[in-house]
Formats: sequence, structure tokens, C-alpha cells
Amino acid sequence: MQITSASEMKKEENFCQLLYAEPGGGKTSTMQYLEGKTLLLDIDHTSRVLAGKENIDIAKIDTDNPEASIKEFYVYAKKNIANYENIVIDNLSHYQKLWLMEKAKNTKSGQPELKDYGIFDNHLIGIVEAFKVLGVNVIFTAWETTRQITLESGQLYNQFLPDIREKVVNHIMGIIPIVGRLVRNPQTKVRGFILSKSDGTFAKNQLDNREFCLQNEIFTIGDVVPSTEEENK
Repeated sequence: MQITSASEMKKEENFCQLLYAEPGGGKTSTMQYLEGKTLLLDIDHTSRVLAGKENIDIAKIDTDNPEASIKEFYVYAKKNIANYENIVIDNLSHYQKLWLMEKAKNTKSGQPELKDYGIFDNHLIGIVEAFKVLGVNVIFTAWETTRQITLESGQLYNQFLPDIREKVVNHIMGIIPIVGRLVRNPQTKVRGFILSKSDGTFAKNQLDNREFCLQNEIFTIGDVVPSTEEENK
């Protein structure tokens, strides 16, 4: 077991993020703001928005055999990790669908068996853990969905969160330091990430003190110094 002093660690080194938004909300195009060389696995076939970006290499998943394909991508990424600063898996929601569709091909009903869902949950956690320890920045994306939360008082409200199976989504969000929801301001049309949890949105930021940021600032890790006016509030 390797022991490392916390004093020797830096929060901004090799960050891991899970970014989610509605389909077409700008998740994939956000990757243009990554510094350094990026290797991206295109799962939902939306990488065309990155056309012309010389610092991004793109691999496309085999939709007929997604599990073998993502394992092949991992092997390639690990073997060539010295050539990259960033690894992107885009996106987990569609990978989940492809994986379950593959299992459904082998059943009489045309639907995955009950045991397949539990197998997938463990498989997805394994994917996240495997990529996290490659020694570079790792970004996962997902579409957004909502779930209903019931308070002790009986009050109900809907919460936005990544579109990942209910049984495993909390675990996935728990092991990734930054979970951000990409939204667009309806007045200014400017996109930005919510990084602080609220009743309506699941988000978290364990690497700095930002509660929100502009789309092009999501990969700039570091505490924000409050203005004099904010300090006096």
C-alpha cells in the first residue's frame, strides 16, 4: 500500500469530471476548451462539432459491440497515455443504452434479463475507476434526466441529474470530484455550468470553491477570490 502525504497533493492535477446536459446542450463542444492533447471516445456520434480541432483525436465506438469496443479504447489509451493530457468518454447515457441493447439480442423477449442490469451497474463503476487512474484528466459526459425527491415533510420536487441507471447513478456521482450541469441563460444565450447542489439540480465541486462557471472555464481548476463587495455581504 502506497502512502502519500496530503501536503504533497494538488487539487488541480489530473482532475476527473462528469458533465451533463440535455441532448444538444453543448457537452461535446465543451471539449474544445481542454488544454493539451485530447483523446475522445465518440459513443453518440456527435463529435462532428469538434471538426477542425487539431489537438483532439477521436475514436468511434462499435455500436454493435460496445463493451468490447470500450475495452479496446481503454487498452489503446493506456498504451498511448504519454501522448495525451485528457481522456473523454462521450457519453455514458448512450453507452448504457447500447450495452443493454446488445444483451437484449440474446433473449427471446428482445429485452435485457433482470441480471443484466446488475452486471451493467458493476461494469460502469469499473469503467469509471479504470479511466480515473490513468494519470491524466478524465471527463465523462451524460445526458440529463430528472428524478422525484420526497422530503421528510412529504413535499415532492424534481431534481436534474445525469441520465444513468437509478441504482448506480449516486455511486458514480459520488466517486467523481466534479459533477456539473450545463445550462443556457435564456436571456443572454450564454452557456455555463452549475457546480453546486440544490433541490433542483445535482452538482458538486470538491476541487475548488466555484459554485458555477462559464462553459469555457469548466476545466480551469482553482478557487475564485471573492470581490470586496462579496466579502462584505
